[in-house]
Amino acid sequence: MTDGQRQQIMQIEERDADFDRQLDEIGEGIQDLAEIAALQGEEVKRQSAMLDNVNNKMDKVTDRMTNVNSRMKETLEEVGRSGDKLCVDIMCICLAIGFGAVIYNFMK
Repeated sequence: MTDGQRQQIMQIEERDADFDRQLDEIGEGIQDLAEIAALQGEEVKRQSAMLDNVNNKMDKVTDRMTNVNSRMKETLEEVGRSGDKLCVDIMCICLAIGFGAVIYNFMK
């Protein structure tokens, strides 16, 4: 074998070793990505369970609110007053208290 052939073989071996190093680095990167993907999968599972819990609570709250609204409507119908009249009554009471406070301040 000539020196030129030996140099070519050495260069080929060096390139092969370089390719092996690069492939090892790529393999490590893929392993890191696999670990990150596994962690993300676990996080998604935890958040999914939390969202299911929130969804169940929201269903209960919605049912309760529907029941309360239904009972409130029944109560208002029994009393014979509608909801808008109740709001007007509350506003009148607030205004009366406000006028009373103004008059009281003038009397001081």
